[in-house]
Parts: sequence; structure tokens; C-alpha cells
Amino acid sequence: MPDQQQVPSEVYATFCDSITQDSVKRIFGSLSFATTNNVQHIHLLLQSMGGSVGDGICLYNFLKTFPIELTVYNCGSVASIAVLPYIAASKRKTSAGATFMIHRTTGSAQPTSATRLHSLAETVVLDDKRTEAILRKHIKLSDEEWAALDKQDLWFSAEEAVKAGFADEIGDFSPPKGSAIYAI
Repeated sequence: MPDQQQVPSEVYATFCDSITQDSVKRIFGSLSFATTNNVQHIHLLLQSMGGSVGDGICLYNFLKTFPIELTVYNCGSVASIAVLPYIAASKRKTSAGATFMIHRTTGSAQPTSATRLHSLAETVVLDDKRTEAILRKHIKLSDEEWAALDKQDLWFSAEEAVKAGFADEIGDFSPPKGSAIYAI
């Protein structure tokens, strides 16, 4: 982010990375800077194929109560746990050719003991409950789609995503000419 004197009231930023503890820390630092520098609106392009469930839920909780107007854009793909921070924003836009994907939690079971495998299964079930509860607050899927989620990844086009409630509208990330674009 720029020096305090150079910060515009409307900021454009991009995030293209996995949702991890390090990337969430970068987002916290960048967006927290905006809260003390008279920023009124942040436009954030989010490109991510997912990452850690805990970090995604943490970022969701941070963004849903963020005190600055936040518009998030999907210009390519927002998938897996990255969907949660995306739907936390007060305004959500998606490019016409962008996609969204949700799926059940996955975990690696090799090599492991029976006790650790049981613990992993319990953790995966808990993460599924947490993420589904958040998704159900924001998106509307048919009973058949929710049931299909148990068997396969669900992909949504931009139009389908607007109908389901992932995004508010189809629109592109388009900073005005001369705007600084900050990478997070």
C-alpha cells in the first residue's frame, strides 16, 4: 500500500494466491492499512482455487464485518474455500466468463494410523458442517444440488452464480484510467 498522503478514497487491489495463513496475513495487513487512511471503498479482484478451510473461514469472518465498503470481483475462478471470503463481501461481481466451484472438504490419509485416520475423518466432517452453514446463509441451491455436493464438485458459470447468490451481478474489475492497482 502507498504512503498515507497518497492513499485515494477508492482503492483497487488484486489477490491471486491460495488461501493460507501467510496470504490471509497479507490481506489483513493491506486492508487494515486502508481503515486508518480515509479509504472509503475497496475494489478487490480475487483469483483463487482455494486452500485451508480454517484460513478461509477466518478471512470470511474478517471480511463480512469489514468497516469499509468492499466490492469483490471474480475475473477467472473462485473455487473451494476461496468462495467463502468472496461471498463475505457486501458487493460481489463476476466477469461473464468466470466460474465458481464448491466441494466437500478433502484430507490426505496416507500414511497414517487408524487413530489418526479417525481423527482426520472427524475433522473433515466438522469442516464440512462449518463451510456448509456459511454457504447456506448466502447461496440458494436446490435439494438435488446440495445432495450432489456429497458426490462431486459443483461448478457454476457466472450466470448460474448470480442466480444462486454467489455474485450480485455480472461485471468486470475495471479500474479507471490512471488508477493505481495494488497487489496483495
